[in-house]
Amino acid sequence: MKHHIHNRAATAMLCAAITVIITGCSPDRTEVGSKDTASATKGKHPFDTMTPQQIDNQAREAVKNTTSMRLTGKANSDGRQVEVDLAMDVHGSCNGTVGNSLGRMHLIKKGSLVYAKAGEDFWRATFSRGMTAEQTEEFVSLFKGRWIKPPKLMSETLGRICDGLDVLIEALSAESDGNPTREADATVGGRPVAVLAERTTTRTTTVYIAKEGKPHLLRATIAGGNEPVDLTFTDHNKPVDTTPPPPDQILDPTTLR
Repeated sequence: MKHHIHNRAATAMLCAAITVIITGCSPDRTEVGSKDTASATKGKHPFDTMTPQQIDNQAREAVKNTTSMRLTGKANSDGRQVEVDLAMDVHGSCNGTVGNSLGRMHLIKKGSLVYAKAGEDFWRATFSRGMTAEQTEEFVSLFKGRWIKPPKLMSETLGRICDGLDVLIEALSAESDGNPTREADATVGGRPVAVLAERTTTRTTTVYIAKEGKPHLLRATIAGGNEPVDLTFTDHNKPVDTTPPPPDQILDPTTLR
């Protein structure tokens, strides 16, 4: 894959997460290696007869048909590290967390409904801008440990994080103009993978493609340069749990001064 594309897609999505945390928001057709039954020649995998580019194309085809996945890992953008553990689908639904050094926020989104929950450190960093220390602590005590149903502007900003899967799929499935090489096979989460790498003078991008079942992308890393990325992809095509929080745990900020 043209793997600076991975960097663009991942950091674009995680950059949105940075904005939220910092500001507080003022192919399924191709089953390569399925069950390894294609290994008819005594353990030989179909990938072993393919060029790296052909393996790459198989993974791209699988990405195009992915309807949901869970992203776990971290990226660095503008000197800030962002961590993400977020299940998303192509309809914009999501459930999971994003965060950086200022704190972590848990998001649940389905349709236009967004719920958010964050720890004391996040709310303290948010409210300390423009409030006295006493006012800040008053609001922290109201928000800590509770879900909020954000007002429209904040909901739209948070919702853009959950819309990131479409951007990611588009980037990951785009035609390659790179020249990947195949490295030694490895495992990701106990699953055997083919490893493809693409190198420039400043960085190396590596992708890990499942050898069992559909050739899903299971991990992508970018080493070197100014924006390292390490993301793991799981739960492909698994429905995202968008069950809302219990009503008695939800705070409507618009009712506050």
